[in-house]
Formats: sequence, structure tokens, C-alpha cells
Amino acid sequence: MTRALLLIASLLLATVAAVPAEAQIGPATRGACFLVRNMAPFSLAGRVVMKSRERYTFVLQKGQSRRACLEGEMHPGDKVELVITVFAIPLFVCYTKVDQPIQLFAVRQEEGYKYYADCR
Repeated sequence: MTRALLLIASLLLATVAAVPAEAQIGPATRGACFLVRNMAPFSLAGRVVMKSRERYTFVLQKGQSRRACLEGEMHPGDKVELVITVFAIPLFVCYTKVDQPIQLFAVRQEEGYKYYADCR
């Protein structure tokens, strides 16, 4: 009996390990996996926040991308909150789906930069 349970458990683990969460992006059953990509000409920091308050904080160098997964309740429409920050001060906030990469931008203006993302 114990041997049969161990065999079943190892088969289940092998199935889960065959498709790592980081390999996929999009809404999950109780959470989301996503890719954040920095398209700005310098480093950007920020966070991705679920409705249930789980959060992923990031600092991305110019051109860098990072995959991550969060478990928790998503905002309506299968969205997460995206916040671009400087010294923990929010400069841009939106709600976006995670079925495509979340791209972050900074465009030079007369006085400083305009920060935004391709929120859908």
C-alpha cells in the first residue's frame, strides 16, 4: 500500500515538474504567472500586486526581463495591479492582464520622464 502511494505521488510530482509555472504566463487557478520587461533606457523598480495583497517587487536593469508567479485572488477581469516606483513613491499605477508580457516604459519630456506600461 505504501509503495503504491509513493508511486502515485512520484508520478504526480513528475507531471507538475514537467511544466514549471515560470514557463507559462497568464492567469492561474488561484494566482498568476507573468513576465515583466523593462523597455526604459535605465533601471526601473516596481511591484505587481494581487487583490488579496500578495506582491512581487522588482528592480529591472535596462532591457532586462523577469518571470514570476503569485498565488492569491486576482482583481476583476483577471488583472493584477502594476506600480512603477522611485524610492517607494508610486509614479505610475494601472491594472493589467498577465496573458502577455508587461512592458515598462519611460519617455523623456521637457521636465523629467513620463513613466507608463502597456496595461490591458
